[in-house]
Amino acid sequence: MYGFSFLVCLNIVKKRLWRRCGIRILAKGVESKILRDFNDWEMEMIGNLLHVLRDFKPSMEEDSVRWKGGRNVPTKVAFYAWEATWGRVLTLDRLQKRGWQLPNCCFLCGCEEETVNHILIHCIVVRVLWDIVLGLSGVQWVFPETVKEVLTSWRGPFVGKKRKKIWKSIPLCIFWTVWKERNRLAFRGGELNIQKLKNSFVCSLWSWARLYIGKERMSLIGFLEWLASN
Repeated sequence: MYGFSFLVCLNIVKKRLWRRCGIRILAKGVESKILRDFNDWEMEMIGNLLHVLRDFKPSMEEDSVRWKGGRNVPTKVAFYAWEATWGRVLTLDRLQKRGWQLPNCCFLCGCEEETVNHILIHCIVVRVLWDIVLGLSGVQWVFPETVKEVLTSWRGPFVGKKRKKIWKSIPLCIFWTVWKERNRLAFRGGELNIQKLKNSFVCSLWSWARLYIGKERMSLIGFLEWLASN
């Protein structure tokens, strides 16, 4: 609902700005109506502006936002990663800000407060999953502070073209695996099993990879060897 109201407000502001500039949107282009005389020092700028607007073909439709999800991961995983990137995941710190009286302690490590950056990047339990990938690829990586920085800096020129797609999927697979386990502990209780968490991550990554690397019959061991090979 917030996103819809924001777009409506943005569209109104845009139309007001056009009117203040003396520019009217037509179906076939832009009609400029100058509201005052120009100063001498403005003539060159106005000429450049009119030159740009000459070939401008504005859309008469309302502004909209398109969601572009990842092609190599399930849609719900791509959407979750988008939510996490902008800090919209309902971790305990966000619930507290909304007025919920809850103790804030990470469900995974039990040592730190739960934030989206902690639970997906910095938690000592989650680092086990990151270490699997970095160990297989032989990479040493300094972790950024935020989820957004992780996704924008996660590059793999050293993995080659054939592993590029799976490399891009790794952070999203870690995020999704960790979030599912976090919710299981939060809503069902029980104890954390590190080995099961690692198995869940590796098997999920394996199942995603088989669909787009053209090796549907690749075994789990074969996949790990393929991922670790140069």
